[in-house]
Order: sequence, then structure tokens, then C-alpha cells
Amino acid sequence: MNISGKPGLIYIPTARETPDGTFTVGANYNPYRYGFRSTYYKNQGNFSERILYANLTLLHRLEINVNLVHLNGPGIPYIERMIGDRQLDIKYLLLKEKKLRPSIAVIMSSPFTVQASLITYALVATKQFQFNENIKFELTGGMGSPYFIFRDDKSGLNYNVLADFKIIKRSEAIFSNDYLTGPFGGLSLNYQQKAGLMAEWDSQRVNVGGYATLFKRWTIQAGLLNFDQLTFGTSYTVPLNALPVRLRKTNEIK
Repeated sequence: MNISGKPGLIYIPTARETPDGTFTVGANYNPYRYGFRSTYYKNQGNFSERILYANLTLLHRLEINVNLVHLNGPGIPYIERMIGDRQLDIKYLLLKEKKLRPSIAVIMSSPFTVQASLITYALVATKQFQFNENIKFELTGGMGSPYFIFRDDKSGLNYNVLADFKIIKRSEAIFSNDYLTGPFGGLSLNYQQKAGLMAEWDSQRVNVGGYATLFKRWTIQAGLLNFDQLTFGTSYTVPLNALPVRLRKTNEIK
């Protein structure tokens, strides 16, 4: 899962197709130097970030992602000590992967936010290659928008969620950052769906990392951002539409 809780590499998302009912919860650590909100408070301290998320493949092509961004460290500004920066993202699989065609997806953050920091507006394509029964190679490329839609209103006074929409450049936003603003891409080398290595260009810098999946559901991962800052995270995935064990055994008998 990427930094915001979507199927992906380290920072970048992929267009990887996930089965219906796939539900994942997890958390990521983001270092202060590449913070989404913390750079706004750089004169008050070097705050790292923790990102909590939940991701659900709701329909055959539709994923819903919710994440919360919190600052870590002493002296956190009062306004940042609350529930956190809330963001809802939608991913829609436009094309499924075929033998000669990659899967293609569009990802868009909710436009109803007032003070967004971790937002994704991107078109992404992913293709998988099977070397043998154990090793799989995945290649991803995409383009992120330098603009996003938000509600030009003040937090706490935003009484009408259908008003005051505005398109703004990321560099001009309150929490300005360069996350996925331009072309991005990456690759991963996976062994038996249990472990893998990753490398990516996140539109601004090169990141490398690795992951391991334990007991088929629990994943731990770590990465090195721009070869100078460490990020890490963990996630747990369950299939919500899987049959209970008793029913599965009944079907096997039949």
C-alpha cells in the first residue's frame, strides 16, 4: 500500500485490480522533510507525520479510500491535535489488464475538503509480467495533476458543502506540496506474493523500498525517500465477502 493507503508502491499508486470486498486498514510513517502538512509548520518544529487509512473495494471497479494525517512530536500546534486532516479518495478502474494491455485507473480526491494536504488527482496504468511461477514483475506509470478542486471556505464555518468550489494550483494552497504533480512511475519485483522490492519516481524524487506479507494478510514495508529519509508502514487485509469456514467446508464436501 502506498503512503495514502492505496494499492501501490511507496508514494505512488498503481492501477492494480483488487477483488470485490477487499478491505485494508493500515498506518504509515512519513518523515518531516517530506511532510504533507508539517512543512507548513516548519518554523515551529520538525514534525513527522502518521497516516491512518482504510481502503475498500466497494464494487468491481470502484475503490474508496479514507485517510487521516496527524503530526508527530512535541509542541504540535493546537489546531493539529484534533481528529486530523481527513481525506476521502475514489479510484475507478477504467480498463482491466489484458495480455497486451495494462490496467488503467483514475484517482480523484474528494472536492468537498477545505484544507487538504494529502490529495491525489492522477491517471495511472499498471502492467504485470510473470517471469515464472514464483517471480512477478509489475510496471506502473502515470501522470498527476498540479491542480486540484477544493472549497474556498474557512474551517469551522463551512456550512454548505456544495458551495465555494475553486480550482487551485498545489503550490498556491495553504498546505502546499508537490505530491504527484507531474509524471511518475515505478516497478516492483515480487516473490510468491510474499515479499518484494520496489523502486519509483514519485514525480519529484527517487524512492526505494521493500515489503513482506505474513500469514497472507499482514504486510510490513519500508522505504528510503530520496535516499535520505526513512518511511515505513503496516497494513492488514481481509476479504469481506469470503464465506465463513464452516460454509467453505460444506461447499468442499459438495
